[in-house]
Amino acid sequence: MKKRFSIRNKLIVIFGALVAAALFIFGIIAVNIAEKAVKEKAETHLIDKAKDTAEIIDGRINAFFQLLEGIARSPALTDPETSYSQKSLYLQKQSALDNNILELNIADLNGNRYTNTGKKIFVGDLEWYKVSVSGKKFASEPITSRSSGSLISAFAVPIYNEDNKIIGVLAASVDGFKLSNDIKDIKVGDSGGCYIIGLSGITIADKDTEIVSKLESSVDKAKKDPSFESIAAFEQIAINEKTPSVGSFSWEGETEIASFAHIKATDWTVIISAPIGEFMGIVNILKISLYVVGLIILISTIAVIFILALRIVKPINGVVTALRDISLGGGDLTVRLPIKGNDEITDMSNYFNQTIKKIEDSIQAVGVNTVTMENIATDLAGNMNETAGSVHQIMANIEDVKQQAMTQAASVTETATTMEEIIRTIKQLNNNIESQAASVAESSSAIEEMVANISSITRTLGKTDEVIKTLAEATADGKKTVTNANTVTQEISEESGGLLEASTVIQHIASQTNLLAMNAAIEAAHAGEAGKGFAVVADEIRKLAEESSTQGKTITSTLKNLSGEIEILSDSAKTAESKFNIIFTLSEQVKQMSTTLMNAMEEQQHGSQEVLTAIKDINRITAEVQAGSEEMLKGGEGVAEEMSKLDSLTHVITNNMNEMAKGAGQISTAMEKVAVITQNNKQSIDNLVKEVGKFKTSNQIKFSENKKEEVSINLEGAIKTHVKWKVKLRAAISAKETLDAGTISKDSECEFGKWLHGEAKTKYGNLASYKNCLAKHAAFHMEAGKVAFAINEGKFTEAEAMLNTGSPFSTSSNEVTAAVTALKNETGL
Repeated sequence: MKKRFSIRNKLIVIFGALVAAALFIFGIIAVNIAEKAVKEKAETHLIDKAKDTAEIIDGRINAFFQLLEGIARSPALTDPETSYSQKSLYLQKQSALDNNILELNIADLNGNRYTNTGKKIFVGDLEWYKVSVSGKKFASEPITSRSSGSLISAFAVPIYNEDNKIIGVLAASVDGFKLSNDIKDIKVGDSGGCYIIGLSGITIADKDTEIVSKLESSVDKAKKDPSFESIAAFEQIAINEKTPSVGSFSWEGETEIASFAHIKATDWTVIISAPIGEFMGIVNILKISLYVVGLIILISTIAVIFILALRIVKPINGVVTALRDISLGGGDLTVRLPIKGNDEITDMSNYFNQTIKKIEDSIQAVGVNTVTMENIATDLAGNMNETAGSVHQIMANIEDVKQQAMTQAASVTETATTMEEIIRTIKQLNNNIESQAASVAESSSAIEEMVANISSITRTLGKTDEVIKTLAEATADGKKTVTNANTVTQEISEESGGLLEASTVIQHIASQTNLLAMNAAIEAAHAGEAGKGFAVVADEIRKLAEESSTQGKTITSTLKNLSGEIEILSDSAKTAESKFNIIFTLSEQVKQMSTTLMNAMEEQQHGSQEVLTAIKDINRITAEVQAGSEEMLKGGEGVAEEMSKLDSLTHVITNNMNEMAKGAGQISTAMEKVAVITQNNKQSIDNLVKEVGKFKTSNQIKFSENKKEEVSINLEGAIKTHVKWKVKLRAAISAKETLDAGTISKDSECEFGKWLHGEAKTKYGNLASYKNCLAKHAAFHMEAGKVAFAINEGKFTEAEAMLNTGSPFSTSSNEVTAAVTALKNETGL
């Protein structure tokens, strides 16, 4: 039974939810507005605080610049007659008058700074000097002093003479923590404060002086520590943005709201920050107050709604009670609701009473007519049952005759078909024999031609064999010739070595002759005038020796080239000899193969003659078989003609029987429909009698006491149960549930199956509708079992497809419904 949820509870839940939602939305809006207002106020306060702080510091810096400019205008510094030592002493006295000044120095236009001890130091490369000597005031961020190593801030102004020309620079050193001391008392909220960053982002003033002494910026720290990324991004915005504004950043796990403003004199940035939670205390109190008030309103509203719901639902409960008595009790239509008040509930009670009165009148009229219809339906059902029995008997007799006629027709048709098949086979055989005869004749001609070709090939092979033998002899001669040529080439190669040796000897003789000629020339020179003729001869001999040496070298070079070519020729001759050996071997193989082929062709020629003789014998036998096949074909065609006549006659008889059976079937179908309609009509009237009898009216109708046969099964319920199987199986697929597929596959396990195999078999076992219902029910459970097996194997997609419309399961389900309906109509259950 579906869980009940009353109107009273619905009203409480709906209106309670609406009130809760309204209170929740109102609370969120109120808190958001309060947070926004507090945040805007805090932002305005912080911006004002930052601007005020920047203006105060700017005023102090300007006052200090005015002090320095006053000192710079003093005659002690502007008088050119005063020495720098005297000026330094003057500045020392002035610095002693102001506790904020650590040291005062003067520098000339050459970049030299003078100390009170008379020492001169070059400062022309320092920024404060360059800026001030150009006519501008200068204030530095905290730096480490070169002399003392302490943290200082440098201030410098130009010194003008009476002609308003720059004659030097006045520099002052102050404590680097001076700004930190100026802002340490600035407090925002409980833990908020102020700090100042320079143009480069370095913190130049903070209540924590250790941060200032490190001379680090948040941007540099963020590169090493990600926790500084948020504050570094905010400080970059503060440096670049010239208009005072507000923002936020994360610091030590808290979100801080911060404002900034610039100091006009130096463009340094003053930042005021505080945890945002310190400004939201009033908002948190507002949240708690809203929660408490909202809860009180919600409880009060639910109490009021509960009381109103009780008053509204009470009359409705009266209507429900009356309707429940009618539907679940004795069907009392005499009940009436009390009419009280003057609202919609009163109208509902009035119209309810009128409606019940009309229903009572209608039920009484229906009851009177139902008694008459019940008697008529009983008589009609009895007559139709008798008529249906007679028609079934006639139908059975006609069906028996029809079956015998169809059996005879089938036998005749099968015989005729067999004869036609035999004739087709004989025709095919005859055609095959004709084809065989033609093929044998063609084969005989082809074989004769082949024998002639073999003879021709044999003769050609004989000539080829002679040519191959000649080729083998020529190859042998060529081999010998190449071998001899190779031998001669080797001898030439060896003899060329001797020529090279002879050429070397000639060159040696020419060298010795040249040496002798030189000696002779020397001796002729010693002989003086008497040796001139001998000197001429010696010179000619020297020339001849040189010429001989030159020619010897030429011969040697030529012989070397010739020797290389002879070597190449020798190698080629060896290669040619090797190739001729291969050719000789191959020619011998060809010769042997030709001889073998010649012998094979001679054997083939003898075999072909024998095949030709066998083909001629086959041709003669094929002609005899063809003649016998033609006689068989003529006899078969005669038998087939007679069978065709018998088949035609049988078909006429069968068609007439089919017409008779068809007409009887139509009569039977019509009678069955009439019987079904009659039974349905009787059942409807019985149901109507039963339903009308449930109502109690002022003039109660008495119905006949006809009792139907009591059965242990509700066929309508059985139909609904089998229709629900698809829903059960789909639910199992969705839940991936394991089913008892074996039990589901059995048609005797369900309540309807037990009835079919038990009580129904005893009472209605001879009815066709029972047998059909039994078969369809078994087929349905087989299909359901297949689906269950698929689900158990995890084939959910396949199982889902098996449940679709048009599937065997769906078709079987429809057939079960039709079969149960037919059984119900035939038995009147």
